[in-house]
Amino acid sequence: MAGSRLKDFTILVVDDDSLITYSLKELLSLEGYSVKTAQDGETALGMLRAEPCDVLIADVSMPGLSGFDILMAVKEQLPDTIVILITAYGSIEDAVNGIKLGAYEYITKPLNDNEVKVSIERALEQRRLRLENFELKRKLAEKFGFENLVGSDHRMQKIFELISIVADTEATILINGASGTGKSTIARAIHYHSRRKDRPLVEISCGALSENLLESELFGHVKGAFTSAMSDKIGRIEKAKDGTIFLDEIDNLSLRLQAKLLRFLQEKKFERVGSAETTQSNVRVIAAANRDLERCVAQGEFREDLFFRLNVVSIALPPFKDHLSDLPLFVDYFIEKYNKINRRRVRGVSREVMKRMLSYGWPGNIRELENVIERAVILAPGEHITFDLLPEYLRGPVTVASSNGLVQLQVAIEAAEKNAITNALRHFKGNRNKTAEFLEVNRTTLYQKMKRYSLLDVSFKDK
Repeated sequence: MAGSRLKDFTILVVDDDSLITYSLKELLSLEGYSVKTAQDGETALGMLRAEPCDVLIADVSMPGLSGFDILMAVKEQLPDTIVILITAYGSIEDAVNGIKLGAYEYITKPLNDNEVKVSIERALEQRRLRLENFELKRKLAEKFGFENLVGSDHRMQKIFELISIVADTEATILINGASGTGKSTIARAIHYHSRRKDRPLVEISCGALSENLLESELFGHVKGAFTSAMSDKIGRIEKAKDGTIFLDEIDNLSLRLQAKLLRFLQEKKFERVGSAETTQSNVRVIAAANRDLERCVAQGEFREDLFFRLNVVSIALPPFKDHLSDLPLFVDYFIEKYNKINRRRVRGVSREVMKRMLSYGWPGNIRELENVIERAVILAPGEHITFDLLPEYLRGPVTVASSNGLVQLQVAIEAAEKNAITNALRHFKGNRNKTAEFLEVNRTTLYQKMKRYSLLDVSFKDK
């Protein structure tokens, strides 16, 4: 580890022998560490309470509090601190007891400088990995936090209230909704607010794989189970042990695999493909379906008993067209997201873009909107997303609107007018005089309408 990295770590050396504390402080300070010392356990614990350290080096045999006493106190009060014990040469019993109590390592007297340095480096590397892991989990929890669930519509608020209630339980969750409505986002939010949040979240799409491959991915297989099984493989359910498995598109699961999944849900037991050995895995299951599972049950495509097992808590996500009042919130959220990813400074969308988005039906739901915003943020030359940055299908006449298929008259008139002007400009390759003459309006009126519809900066010469 480079010296610049070491300066961020602190070490406390505890030994009643002042010669050892002095020599270790000198040795480790020369290596770039910040080192403090204490002559007894009480003083050391007081220093730790005032300012925790990354690594504690403590002698096992000291008057008053022993190294074991300090170790147990640190593990209870400061579990992130790494403890290295110093033992007398040949005292194997002390070393073993220390490791059992939670010490990271032990070093023996007389101390060897290289041994001490290597031990510290290994301990701090573990400490660094712990911190990185903690930071990663913190960012994941922040990313999928309830505060990042977008939506002020009353239906979405009821859904958010429900998941806040069920997240920290062991209940199996079934999420229903069309593709792109945010099922995976809800599943992740539930996991990262559950008691299993520090354990794995494993996701698998049941509709993306063939039956045999899906069985192997879910339950694993043993060597020789089939022609290409060259070695044992752990399945997703085992990988998710003590965590959560998210089964997306579960409505595509074959009846044979439904039976195998049902047994796992009932008993938490399964067999890898090609094996007779039973394996257990304590996993919480969150499932999602694009289709109505009750209808699938009625049609004989889905087992009723499995449906009841999955449907302990049901969350139904509405199509995006049914809560378009949330669209401005999603637009702001996605602009901020893709500004960060692509190092852009887009501040918003033009009035015309917002009007067009609100008049569109979004058959691809929230995912479609996200794709549109991502593309526009990347292509935007300025601070605002203008009409010309929308995909061509969104710039054309509005054919889909609200959930009941109705379009406001003013919206329809403006869409038709915008389409007529755009087509004329394309035909005359941007010549405004010819366009105005063809449309039977004066040039000033054409200019005002082009400004209103964000067409002034659009080049029609090559279209």
